[in-house]
Amino acid sequence: MSVTPSLISSLRSYSLLGTKVVTPRSVVLQRRLLSTSYVPATKAALPSSANDVVPKTPASEIVSSFYTAINVNDLASARDLIAQDCVYEDLIFSSPFVGRTAILDFFGKFIDATSTDMQFVIDDISKEDSSAVGVSWHLEWKGKRFPFSKSCSFYRLEVIDGKKQIVYVRDCVEPAIKPGESVIAAVKGVAWLLRKFPQIADRF
Repeated sequence: MSVTPSLISSLRSYSLLGTKVVTPRSVVLQRRLLSTSYVPATKAALPSSANDVVPKTPASEIVSSFYTAINVNDLASARDLIAQDCVYEDLIFSSPFVGRTAILDFFGKFIDATSTDMQFVIDDISKEDSSAVGVSWHLEWKGKRFPFSKSCSFYRLEVIDGKKQIVYVRDCVEPAIKPGESVIAAVKGVAWLLRKFPQIADRF
């Protein structure tokens, strides 16, 4: 039995049940779309949201830019680097600063109190991770090291609306009082109390 071009055309358009018949080309395209290794020729072939696009700017560069903005009192530039609901946890304060506005207000007060004579200087920064950055830094006053300012910070970043931003920070600043080995005795005492009265841990 021979198959005529008109019959093929009919079969491509309709089935005996009246539903659309999937053509061989459509099957091939569907298989390609389901394949993780398939890369569409045009951006329009596979729709994606802005959050699916990962910016090429390294996370370490964003964190470095944040310190630079603070150093030159450019809070407008710093604003673009911080997520709206960012949490900044400085361990010398009893509670974290929550939200971009609260964080920028804090740094605004810091700049007003010290002027741009006080500068953050990065000693070392990790560059391997695209979403987490560790930084060791210190403060300098007119180029001279400021006392008790050695610190370590951790930054976590996420892509929000197509832009990589800082979503969490924790600062651990050098203490002015250095108790030394007496800390071990204090930890030993607290550990003894926890063994005797474990319910104390619920108050921490």
